[in-house]
Amino acid sequence: MKKTSAVILLLFLTLFSLPLLVLLLASFVQENGSLTFLQYRAVFESEEIMTQFKNSAVLSLATLAIQFPVSLLGGLYLTKQTKYRAAVARIFMVLLLLLPFQSIMVPVFRLSKWTGLYDHQIAVIFLQAFSTLGPLTVWLFIRSIPEEQWEAARLDTASHLVIYVRIILPQLIPGLCVLGLLCFAEVWNLVEQPLILLRDETLLPASLSLNDLELKNTGPYAGAVLYSVPVLLIYAATGVIFQKNQLHDQSFL
Repeated sequence: MKKTSAVILLLFLTLFSLPLLVLLLASFVQENGSLTFLQYRAVFESEEIMTQFKNSAVLSLATLAIQFPVSLLGGLYLTKQTKYRAAVARIFMVLLLLLPFQSIMVPVFRLSKWTGLYDHQIAVIFLQAFSTLGPLTVWLFIRSIPEEQWEAARLDTASHLVIYVRIILPQLIPGLCVLGLLCFAEVWNLVEQPLILLRDETLLPASLSLNDLELKNTGPYAGAVLYSVPVLLIYAATGVIFQKNQLHDQSFL
C-alpha cells in the first residue's frame, strides 16, 4: 500500500512539475536546437526588465513589512474580543476577503486619485498590506494554541501584549512563514492592481511584462524562469523552517 501511494504521489508531482521543467529546458534551447545562455544574457542586459523585477521586489517586500505587524495585531484583536464582537469582525473581514477586486476597482481608483496616491507604488502597497487575509490567518493560528497557556502566563504578567510576544508568537513562526509565502506570492503576481493604479511604465512590476519579453528581443522563457525563482526560494526556506521547528519540538519532548 505504501509503495502504491508513493508511486501515485510521484506521478502527481511529475505532472505538476512538468510545465516548469519544460519551461526551464526551453530557456536554454535555441531555435536550431542548440543549448545556450543567450536568453538569460539578454534578460540581464535589459535595463527595462531589471527595473521591473526591482519594482516587483519593492512592492512585495514593502507590503510584507507593513502586513506582518498589522496581521499580528489584528489576529490578537480577534482573539481577545468578546464572542459577539469577534464574530461580527470576522464576518465583515471574510466578506472583504471574498470580494472580487473588479467590484471595487472604480472606488479604489477614485480614492487613489483623491488621496494623491495614484501613480505611486505606495497605493498598491497599502491596498495589499491591509488585506484581511493576514489577521484572519493569524487568528486561526492563535486558536490552535490551548487557552491554558494564556492562563499560565497571566500568573507572571497581566499584559496581553507581553504574553503574545514572549509565549504565543514563537509558536506561530511556522504559520507566519506560510502566511509570508502566500502574501509574497500574491503581491509578486499582481496584475490588475498595478495596472489600474500605476500609469508610469517605469513603476510597473515584472508580472505585467512577461508576455512582452519576446517583443523586447529578450528571452521569454528565461524571463519566466527568473520570475519564478523568488517564490520557489521562499517556499524552500519555509520548508527548512518547518523541518527545524519539528526537530526542535521532538528534541523538547
